[in-house]
Amino acid sequence: MTEFLAPLNYDRARDVLRRLSLYRNYSPEGARQAREVLRQHYPRIFERLESKTFDNGALLLEMPGANIAGPLVFVSHLDAPEGTPIAACPHELPMSVPLSRAHLVSLLEALEALLGEGYHPGGDLMLAISMDGLSGGAGAKSIADHLKARSISPCFVLDYGGYVTMDAFRTYLPKNAPLALVGVTEKGEMHGVLRADEAVCARRGCGHKSPVNELLRAAARMTRRPCHAKLCPSSEMMLKELAKKAPFLQRQLTGHPRLTFPLLRLLWRRRAIMSQFFWSRRTVYAMNAAGTPENPAAAGELKFIQTLIPGQKVSEYRHHLRQLAGNDDLHLTFHVENDASACSDPSGEAWDALSTAIEIQFDRVVIVPSLSPYVTDGRFYAPLGRRVYRFSPFMVTGEEALKSMCTVTDGTLQTAVQFFRSMLSV
Repeated sequence: MTEFLAPLNYDRARDVLRRLSLYRNYSPEGARQAREVLRQHYPRIFERLESKTFDNGALLLEMPGANIAGPLVFVSHLDAPEGTPIAACPHELPMSVPLSRAHLVSLLEALEALLGEGYHPGGDLMLAISMDGLSGGAGAKSIADHLKARSISPCFVLDYGGYVTMDAFRTYLPKNAPLALVGVTEKGEMHGVLRADEAVCARRGCGHKSPVNELLRAAARMTRRPCHAKLCPSSEMMLKELAKKAPFLQRQLTGHPRLTFPLLRLLWRRRAIMSQFFWSRRTVYAMNAAGTPENPAAAGELKFIQTLIPGQKVSEYRHHLRQLAGNDDLHLTFHVENDASACSDPSGEAWDALSTAIEIQFDRVVIVPSLSPYVTDGRFYAPLGRRVYRFSPFMVTGEEALKSMCTVTDGTLQTAVQFFRSMLSV
């Protein structure tokens, strides 16, 4: 069977994943080193494709095509969440890596080999790689604005964000059938900072108040009910597609989700799928206040992230969070504010090409559109057209899905590379 497998340099792919694992949060030097790793390992790509650099070290690689199809746009980000483990040495498998990096490395492996075979894309080929997707996405936004100014109308935009799993909706699927979740939109997000200083006790009658105590009270209010369940149009589509394959009882539950969602919310309240597809969540992840036992802290700050299900607006939550703070003398600022992205169309030639590529690699797979549970660069490319999809050809467990991680082996790399060869040949 080996003669039917796509060419793949396993040692190179493992080494790139290991070296990239040293890059976490965006920094100019870290971004430069990550770009250099890619340049060293994929020389054909950087020789054949024109390279341009954008905000925060983002890269746009372009290659003219035959104009048989619209531009083929592949995107991903390289930064990773705090606490992401450093990958094992190149020869140790399996490796646990962020899904976004496995997605990108598989794409580059597929393209590097195709270029060696004389590959010429059917439409202009564009690879957009950002370095700060988890800290605001300024790099991806600058590339998307550049493409919009050029009036680019892609055949499709493919980002990471969806995946294949055997651990979700098992009773709603045929026996042993994997589920492919293809993100057609994603949640909005707000990154905020709440600060307390001497202004808290500066007003008449407020001299007894402590800035840090007021900040702690605000933190208690913000964490009291951090999750809110909501059914959005993309999750409604997902449930209706599941109903087409489900047994009779499950079909009644998912076939009319607007009516049955209160019951589904009760049945799934402890399951990972609620967090991924139906919850907006407020997470307080840092609180700082420097002081000593003799000199209590006179100021402090609290950092949080608020995710928004499509249909919930940043403007509404800005007011809601101000109310939760409960004290007008606390300073509330936001450095990231993104509404949920527009929903892409799960039909048409681009969707059919994506579905076919998935079906070739995963036997008996059930493919459904969904809300992407992750923050991706795809949110900035939605204005270019309604064909922005989020999918990575990796089988993940339920625990991995929550963490946006995947397990890489030679076999999973081979599957992913063959998938990307199909998509590059659209």
